[in-house]
Amino acid sequence: MLRMKLINRGTEGELQMVGRLDAITAEKAEKALLDMAERFDSMILDAGELEFVSSAGLRALKRMHIAMRRKGGALAVKNASKQIMEVFEITGFTRVFKFI
Repeated sequence: MLRMKLINRGTEGELQMVGRLDAITAEKAEKALLDMAERFDSMILDAGELEFVSSAGLRALKRMHIAMRRKGGALAVKNASKQIMEVFEITGFTRVFKFI
């Protein structure tokens, strides 16, 4: 299960993700992420309560990143746990995303 809470800060959005971003939740999450990419100039993903990210979840995050870059925006990740950071490191996403 995945819960998402959006905090609107005008041109910047902050998305808090709680739970698992996996094959079951990735499709719904990707739609929401792409909608947010259209809506905001920059996005912060608060991964503090994200428990798990699968390859399907990584694909959704990458698509959001690409959508943000196309319009000159940015995606940053904060509060990622050691486990989530290991996933980003192993898959090379530490070179794709900005971490704050």
